Amino acid sequence: MSKTTNQLTINSDAIEKISIEGPSTPFHAMQEEDDGAGQGISMVPIASNDSSKASKYEEFDEENDLKVYHGHADFDRDIHASQICGSKWYFGKTKRAAIKVLYLSVFAVVGAFLRIILAQLFGEECKNPGSVGWLKAGSPLCVTANGEASMEGGIIFSDLPANLLGSFVMGMMQTTDTMGLPKIFPIAWLNENNSFQTFDIIHLAISSGLCGSLTTFSSWNSEMVLMMLGADADRVSLIFRALLGYLIGVETALASFILGKNTAKYLHSRVNAPLQKEAQEVMKKKECGVYINTQLSDYERRYLSELDMAEYTIYVDPAAEQYLHQWRVSTRENRRVGDHMLPLLTDIEYTTLVMDDDVDQEMVVPAMMAKWDLDALNKWRELKRHIPETSVSFIEPREFRFAPAFRVAFLCMALLVTGIVMIHGDDVYSITYRLMIYSAFFAPVGALLRWKFSKWNGKWNRFSWFPLGTLVANLLACIVSAIMIGMEYRLNGSNNFWSLGTIRAIKVGFAGSLSTVSTFINEFADLLSSESPIHAYLYVIVSIFLCAATSALFYFGITYKEEPVVYYRNGYGYGY
Repeated sequence: MSKTTNQLTINSDAIEKISIEGPSTPFHAMQEEDDGAGQGISMVPIASNDSSKASKYEEFDEENDLKVYHGHADFDRDIHASQICGSKWYFGKTKRAAIKVLYLSVFAVVGAFLRIILAQLFGEECKNPGSVGWLKAGSPLCVTANGEASMEGGIIFSDLPANLLGSFVMGMMQTTDTMGLPKIFPIAWLNENNSFQTFDIIHLAISSGLCGSLTTFSSWNSEMVLMMLGADADRVSLIFRALLGYLIGVETALASFILGKNTAKYLHSRVNAPLQKEAQEVMKKKECGVYINTQLSDYERRYLSELDMAEYTIYVDPAAEQYLHQWRVSTRENRRVGDHMLPLLTDIEYTTLVMDDDVDQEMVVPAMMAKWDLDALNKWRELKRHIPETSVSFIEPREFRFAPAFRVAFLCMALLVTGIVMIHGDDVYSITYRLMIYSAFFAPVGALLRWKFSKWNGKWNRFSWFPLGTLVANLLACIVSAIMIGMEYRLNGSNNFWSLGTIRAIKVGFAGSLSTVSTFINEFADLLSSESPIHAYLYVIVSIFLCAATSALFYFGITYKEEPVVYYRNGYGYGY
């Protein structure tokens, strides 16, 4: 946005006047004592003579009250939902949320279908030969199994291929900032100007709907719990096999996620050659402790960070460039990671160069004391409006229409209902296909509930790093899955589709889509790269222990009076 501004002039008279009257901000800028490392500027609270203002600064909290040092997010955080409700934009916001729900539902169905098909391809046809009609004899890849104690290889659980694929896709869907790249845009492996960068709702549908429903924590956990509680007398061996199954599940999913992320990074280097060159230069600067302000335009970001872009250098008229050069020279010493003036510097640059707005007076005073050339910055700000190469490019979310989203979701659900009603044969093929469709029908409910729980992530005040929402979703899904397995165990031998089929569909469709491995592994990888990697291991241990313990408790509570027959033995063949 562009705004007409007055020229900011800084002179000795203004500085002298400020030193006499005191600045408007509750801090004076003072020279620090020389400790051998050079002089700097420190901020100390003002002692106000005005009794009416004394209470304002009596308990002044520097960390929470001096907004200028918190980064530009403070500007956005002051906008509350109450200011939007009742306005003409409120309905648009509600409609946009409805469109998200519709696309999430469609992609959840696709993810659940794909998970079921992969389980059949890699193992179900081997367990129940002839139950999967689309797989001819010799076609299935018999590499997975469920947690049935009588089957070898149960630690290579049936949903492992789906978890690997979903984690890989989640890695591919990472944004550039999660990869440490200099310019931020949503999909790293696409060109920055690709139109798909604006499809933010589809990005959400793929990561939360498709990947979240394609991967499943609950089915994986249930198979490990069944193994530990199996009929085999060697209980210790079964427990260690289950623990190894958990380890294999975490490590392979993490490796698949990293592979997807590295693939996206490689493709990024191929389709964004200038940014790849910049990334190499940024690495050199970061090794020297230089801070890179990624909020700025390509030209300003590269020029102020003094990056050598070689043939990718953007040419700007030297007459205009001299003002930005003066600003760079005056702020060079403070453009370093850890510098106490760096937050103020980024705030000023965000306000003037990105938002094209005037600098607040509370920012001006410490900037003057730091001898930053605000005069040159404002002259550059006026000139850059006429230089297209220096404009900041924003990726505006695409405007999605409600009607097409509704049609797609309605058609998807109508096809599912039609399939459930029309496929009603008693042969094993019909039962398998009907159950696949029935399970997918429950997938949107689980995916949307998980998406709702994700709002809780970061909201646990004492442990803000902990992804509470994901844990709650996985834990609830594991409990539902254990209950459904226990109920199916007690109905062993029944031939009624609507009783056993509904139980199975809730387990595979609802619980399978409510839980997620892709998001779980994404959060695990983020915590591993944080300042406290121990949090990543605590998150995994707590998640697996709680889900395993509660699932075992619910499953045992339902089945402890039953005969210890092997799960699925002599049951009605429903395939996956």
